[in-house]
Formats: sequence, C-alpha cells, structure tokens
Amino acid sequence: MNITEEELEIFSRQLILKDFKEEKFNELQKKEISIIGLGGIGCPLAQYLISAGIKKLNIFDGDTIKKTNLNRQTLYSIHDIGKKKSTIAKKKLLGTNPNAVINSYNHKIAKDNLHLLKNSSIIIDASDNWETMRLINKYTTKKNLPLLSISVVGFDIQMILFENTTHNHLCLECIFPNHNEPELARCDTVGIMGTTAGLAGIISAQKAINFLLKFNEKNNILTLVDVKLLSISHIKTKKNIDCKLQ
Repeated sequence: MNITEEELEIFSRQLILKDFKEEKFNELQKKEISIIGLGGIGCPLAQYLISAGIKKLNIFDGDTIKKTNLNRQTLYSIHDIGKKKSTIAKKKLLGTNPNAVINSYNHKIAKDNLHLLKNSSIIIDASDNWETMRLINKYTTKKNLPLLSISVVGFDIQMILFENTTHNHLCLECIFPNHNEPELARCDTVGIMGTTAGLAGIISAQKAINFLLKFNEKNNILTLVDVKLLSISHIKTKKNIDCKLQ
C-alpha cells in the first residue's frame, strides 16, 4: 500500500521513529479494527488509532449525544447534542485523515449483526456493558478473533487483550464464569473523571498497535490502572478448564 503525499505530511513525525518506519506504517494501514462503543473510552481510542495511521475502521454505537457525555467523550461538542454518536464520530475522524475508510453503524452490536466483525484484525470492546461484553466474547472466541476489552469507572481502568488462538484458550468466561449479570459500578452512579476515560482510550490504542505490529506485547494479562495513584498493575490470568467456550 503506497503512502500518499498527504499522508507523508500528516504522519511525518511518526515515520521518523526508529521502530516505526514506512514498512510498519504500511503494515498498520492494512489492518482492520472494529470499535464497539464510542463513549469516554471509544472516542480517544478512535482518535489515536486514526492519528496513528489506521485506515480501515468500523465503529458501532446506537446512542445519541447528551450533555452529560461532554466531560469525557472528546469527539463531540455542544453543537452535536441529539445527534448520533457514530455519525458525528466518523465526520470528526475523517477530518484528521480523509484517506481513511470508516464504516459507521448507528446501532449496537447484537446477535444478528455480529458478522460485521468477521474481517477484523482486532475487535476492541469499549461498550462497558456486561451483556454486550459476553456476546462479543463468545463470538470472538468461536471465530478466533483477537479481542481487547476495556472498562473504566471513577479513577480505575481495567483492560485485557485475549489472543483467542486455538492452542491457547483464555476468554472473559474464564475470568468471570458467573453467568448472572453482576452489580457493576456505573459512571452515572459512581461517577467518572474525563481524564480516566481519556487515558483508558489512549492506552488501549497503544495496546492494539503493539499487538498488531508485534511490538513485544504480552497478552492474556489483566492490566489495572489507578489514575489517582498513577499506578499500573499486571495480573497473570489462566484459562478455566471448565470454561464452556473452549
């Protein structure tokens, strides 16, 4: 894939990096990424992936923009209230790189549209919705598609990247085998700092890039970030031999 003159100028500062030459950039442009959820995590995540050179992006969100979104959902402004998130997000992202191919879907992921994810090099679940998380986990495990799952509330970030290879099973069900929906802390009850969501999106973007370009990325590890303490913890995970999805 040839780099256009416009892209050379847009990404010039990145292309002079020692570990990010034109070969790596071309490799990144060939990847297709799907993002589920364009909220506090999904907005900066999509922004930085496009800004890094991702050229094929699928974005999913069925919600409309509200004033309560504006403290952390950086793709939207006060003038976008009431409009569809995915429509506005696509417009803003193309403003950064008009050469990108962005498929925007004004609906949530459900059983009848999971096939839209089938060509993804990696699927990033930023939905923060337990039912959606389980649905995507089951699909990616069955199809052997890499899945990066992120959630955030208050000052805390949690993320894990499942490789979903046939010889090394580990999935969300292994870590959270209880099929009853848990009482998860929610942003509308516990609250959230905009910077926490922003940091989650940026770290997730880099983690996805590390995986796609094989930048010494260790996967199947649960990463916990405490933004107040500025601390990062890594927890080794292992498959559950009783997992019904293996």
